[in-house]
Parts: sequence; C-alpha cells; structure tokens
Amino acid sequence: MMALLCSLWGRRSCRLPALSLINILLALPATAADHWIRLTTTHFEMYTTSDEKKAREAILHFERVRDFFLQASPVRPPGEFPVRIVAFKDPQVFHIYAPGAGILAYYAPGPVRDTIAMQDPSAESYPVTIHEYVHLVIRHSGLHIPLWLNEGWAQVYETLKPVRDGVAVGDLIPGHIALLGRAPWFSLDELGAVNNRSPDYHETSRSGMFYAESWALAHMLYLSPEYKNNFGKFISALNKGRSMDEAVQTAFGKTSAQVFLDMQTYLSRKKLYGTVFLTPFEKSGEAPVISQVTDYDANLMLADLNAASHHFAPASRSYQDLEAEDPKRPAAFESSGYLAVQMGDKDTARREFAKAFALGSTDPQLCVQLAALEREAGRPQDAIMAELDRAVKLRPDFSEALFVLGIMKVDARDFDAALAALNKVGAVAPESTVVFHSALAYANLQKGNLDAARRNAEASRAAARTPEDTQRAERLLRLIDARSKGPAAALPGERLVRAEGTAVGLRCVAPGSATLSKIGINVGGRQMLFDMPDQAAVEIARQPGSTAEMKCGVLQPFPVVVEYAPASVLDKESAGLIRRLEF
Repeated sequence: MMALLCSLWGRRSCRLPALSLINILLALPATAADHWIRLTTTHFEMYTTSDEKKAREAILHFERVRDFFLQASPVRPPGEFPVRIVAFKDPQVFHIYAPGAGILAYYAPGPVRDTIAMQDPSAESYPVTIHEYVHLVIRHSGLHIPLWLNEGWAQVYETLKPVRDGVAVGDLIPGHIALLGRAPWFSLDELGAVNNRSPDYHETSRSGMFYAESWALAHMLYLSPEYKNNFGKFISALNKGRSMDEAVQTAFGKTSAQVFLDMQTYLSRKKLYGTVFLTPFEKSGEAPVISQVTDYDANLMLADLNAASHHFAPASRSYQDLEAEDPKRPAAFESSGYLAVQMGDKDTARREFAKAFALGSTDPQLCVQLAALEREAGRPQDAIMAELDRAVKLRPDFSEALFVLGIMKVDARDFDAALAALNKVGAVAPESTVVFHSALAYANLQKGNLDAARRNAEASRAAARTPEDTQRAERLLRLIDARSKGPAAALPGERLVRAEGTAVGLRCVAPGSATLSKIGINVGGRQMLFDMPDQAAVEIARQPGSTAEMKCGVLQPFPVVVEYAPASVLDKESAGLIRRLEF
C-alpha cells in the first residue's frame, strides 16, 4: 500500500512521516474542499488554510524581514515578482507536498515564481522560514557558493530577532553547540566537498554534524571581529570558483588548517559574537489584501506546489483536469507550460505557452519564456518581439524582458528602440553583465553617443570572464576611438540609413589626405557615392563564403548592404558617411 501511495503522489523517493494509514488516506490530497484564503502584499502572496490573524501577522513579518535584507545584508532580496508562501494548517497535509520527512518548511524555486511552503504560520515557525528565505535571497543574488556556506549562513540568519536598537543576528543554537562538543568534526576540505547529492547532507548520522559545523564556520567568518571585515573578499573568491584553501588565503591570509583551529577555539568560548544591525525592524504600514480562493484557483495553486516540489505526475494530471474544466482560461495552460520547461520538454512548453498567449495571458514571465522558445525554434523576429513587447506592456519595469528585447532590437539594428529598452533595465544578472554593457556600448556608438559608448565598453571589459569577452570589448573600444576623430567623426544623435545595393568601385585617396575615399554603390538602379572613412572606423561584416574584395579601382560587382550617416555629408557629391558594410 505504501508503494502504491508513493506512486500516486509521483514522488522520486518516499520518506513519509509517522502517520497512521487512515490519516494519510484522509489527507490525500489537499484540495479546494479546504478553506483557502489568499493574502497579498507588495512582495509576497500567501495561500493558507490557517487562521486569518496569524496569516496576516506572518506575511507582514516576511515584509519586515525582506526590508531588513534590503538595508543590512550583503545579499539583496529579489524585487520584481512576489514570493509565494503556502501555509498549511494541518501538518499531515503539508507533509504530502514536502520533499521529505521531518521537514518544517522548504523553498522551491521555479521557472515562474519562488515558493516557500510551511506549516501553520505561527511565530514559532518564523526561524525556519527565514532560513528558507535566505536560500531564496542567495539564489537570486547570483552568487555561486558551496553548500556548507549556503546552509551555514541561512542558519546564522534564522536567529534574526528585533531588539531595541535594531535587529540582532547570531544567537547560539544549543543543539549545534552540544553536537560539536561530542561528535567528530569534518575537515574544511571534507566540509567543502559536501553537495546536494552527498549522503552526509541528508541521509546519514553525519548530516547533523554537517549543519552544525557549517553554522559554526559561517558564524565565525561572518560575525567575529577577526574575520568579518574580509568576509566579502572570501565570498568573492568562492564565487569566482576558488577552492576553500585559496579563498581563505586570499581573504584572510591564512591556510585552511589555521582557520579550522580558529573555529575550534571560537567554539570553545561557549559565547559567540552576535551582531546588532542598526536597522529599524518596524511594523509594515501595509495592510494585506485578503480574498477568498475559488476551487479552480486552489487546485491550480496546489498543482503548482506539486510542480515546484518536483512531484511532476500529479501536477501534470491536475493541469490537464483544469484545462478541461475551463478551456478559455489561460492559467492552467501557463502552468502546464512551465512544468514542461522543468521537465525539458520544449515542444510541449511552446504549445502550452502559445495557447495561453492566444487566450490573452497577462503573465509577463510567460511572454519572455515563449519568446525564448520561439527564438530557439527559428520563429520570425517580429513575432518574438511582439511577445516581448507584451511582457513590457504588462510590466514596464520587467528587467529580463527589457534586457532581451533590447538585445533583439540591437540585432534588428533599431538602435533607438534598443536604447529605450536597455536604459530601463534595473539589476542585471552577473552572467549577463558583459552582454548588457556591450549591447549598450554598441547601440550608443551607432547613435554617435561616443562618451556613453566608451563607458559601457569599458564596463564590459571590466566584467569580462573569458579572453574572448576581453577581446570583443577591446575591438569595440578601438572602433569607438576610430569614430571619435578625423573628418568622419560621429556626431551625437547620429541617424543611420540602411540600404541594399551593388558595389561597383572604390576611389582611394592618399593616407593623410584632407578628403575621403569614395565608394560607388548602385542602389535601386541609381549610382550613389559615399564617403569611405579610414578602415578602422568602418564596421565590416563579411558573410560566410563571401569572396568579394574591397580594393581601389573598379570592383568586380558584388551585393552589399550599407549603413551610412546622411547628416554627416562632407560634400555635395557624397550621399553620406559609411559606418557599416555587409557583403
């Protein structure tokens, strides 16, 4: 019977709490028959079957915690979309959705939203939910840190509590202190080697020691006077892929063995350093909006929770039922598409998203996901940009949509639209920084905004992670420099015209001449002459397989696309200044 229940729930492993079979059957599954309410604030939405008063206090507590992280933490909380909290009144029902036994709360990142699931939203559950919120914040920070630090730092923060002068962080965790006093310790190399698949993380008797030692090390490095001032350097080194030994040497000038001994001495004091952050932990003036939840929405939310918890089979069945129940409502198609993304089924994701889009989906994230899938499938650029445009109309400050739309507008050589989108982008993910600044630099260059172009190109070079990144930034800087001097210098606000034609001749002048070379191009049956600046100032895009040669004199005719600046004409004979040639 147990195996049958596991199969019904679609669990990859089955570790259930000690419940009687009749209680399990009565609890399977939580449905719309439970009385669900929904509370929303600026940064959170909570679904709960619990008491409305406790739920109101809990969601406002999350707002206060978020505000603390925004002001006092080196890692910042996400801000674009609300975090979903699902709070169950019945712990037995909670454990049906939890990824394992013995769990009081868990964080489930997803392609559409972040979810924190918890038992009854009472004050006693706040520490463990703060722990899960820290995981969420670290994930969105873009930091790549080892598991021990992710868990240890979260445990340090779960002791967060308001005091008279601000917020105190760093209280002792008595169970950890006791365990560290009697169990054998991991070496720092062993601690750093533990990952999500390691038995020592969640299956053996050593998992308790892993958590305890992770907490102790994070506590010392983050809060102790000897270490805290260089903690940021330590995080930066780990984020760049340095080993534990390299990171502690870079940040603290010590070996791993010395840090290990310091940690043992630190713990032997039995009195650790807490910190009071002088950050007000004031009650939010916001009043949560409270609404009743329909059967459809309750079942959709629970299906989303199953999907976020990687219980894919029951989630898929629920979405199919909801699509059949109301085929004109986009919500189930949206969620089914996100589930397909999680499962790596891109074709199904495209179909489900396209249905939701056609039904008038108001989810801006879906529009971005659909645009990415359509682009990968080779759909026309106009259709893809229409999806991104809808995302931006639905959420004008949606940085991801603005970023992707801006990049596509650069590719489409619509530089006014590209700058309009890119200049509205807020936070940029670390892995996208190089591309972001390169795109801004290039678009500003094409508009003649050379100072801005140079600043962005230098920012791209500074953020480079590979030699190729550096080389691209330096090529761009050379092009900017070449266009900033001489008779063909770009002017602020320069407007480029694009035309197709056939190159027929190149009239060259001697180096250092006061005049410019001229290129003859037949455009629409009309012979036109263009000023040809120094080659370093002209962008040449040679197509694969092209055999065309650009040399002085009569040319063997070849097709060419030309971009030129008509406002920079130097004499009546010329139609404009060449900025780019494609052939």
